[in-house]
Amino acid sequence: MIRDIEYKDLLFFEKLKNLNKVSHFSTTRQGGVSSGEFSSLNLGNYSDDSSINIYENRSIVARKFHIDTEKLITPHQTHGCEVIHIDELFFNQTKSQQIEDLYGYDASITQLEGIFLCVTTADCVPIVLYDPTTQSIGAIHAGWKGTSGRIVENTINAMNKTFGVRPTDIIACIGPSISIDNYEVGDEVKEIFIENNFILDGSNSYLNKESGKIHLDLKEINRQELIRLGISANNIEKSTLCTFENKELFFSARRQTIHSGRMLTAIMINK
Repeated sequence: MIRDIEYKDLLFFEKLKNLNKVSHFSTTRQGGVSSGEFSSLNLGNYSDDSSINIYENRSIVARKFHIDTEKLITPHQTHGCEVIHIDELFFNQTKSQQIEDLYGYDASITQLEGIFLCVTTADCVPIVLYDPTTQSIGAIHAGWKGTSGRIVENTINAMNKTFGVRPTDIIACIGPSISIDNYEVGDEVKEIFIENNFILDGSNSYLNKESGKIHLDLKEINRQELIRLGISANNIEKSTLCTFENKELFFSARRQTIHSGRMLTAIMINK
């Protein structure tokens, strides 16, 4: 990922940065108004931070792209595998109905222009998808539950069914999340992946001999999923940044526990 002089507090994917038809970003924890553990650009709508601070932080990001905060479409994520299609009918509803409709989704897709599809993360894996052929996009929040439940497959299938997307046309970008060395999980998590027919091997996991616990590389597992589903490895960008290690740059739920803020990763089709 790269930084831009104009947007010094944001990160960008190299594979998307110079495409005229699409805008995107991934925030850091820098450049906002929140304080304490939530310092400073906390974008987690459902964190314990002040709602006034969160709204101002969202406004700061929106203003960078000359849009209203209402155009940052952010589902109320529940670590599930459901995908919502954001269409014209969504915007014909009241604001309260829109908020209600966004509950329980961890991925979204659209062909509408001028709106950002967003996911919030603080160790989980953010993934954005762009198909230049059908001009459609998707945004995915993939924690271990969503990953093991194949949310990536659900999202790509939804894009295929709704827009006629072919996986071979998709550009996929995987944002900052916790690294394998810092992501230790219990045997019950490992068993869920195995039960769901994931292959855990030296390419995406390892056994810590000292603790006896397995470590998972969620970014790599999701990259392998994208390839399995037909996306070319050359069309995939995977961030090497670890949210747990880079405490000056990122929030981390594992490092900060319940007092962690959230970053925002988003993608938009330009008008």
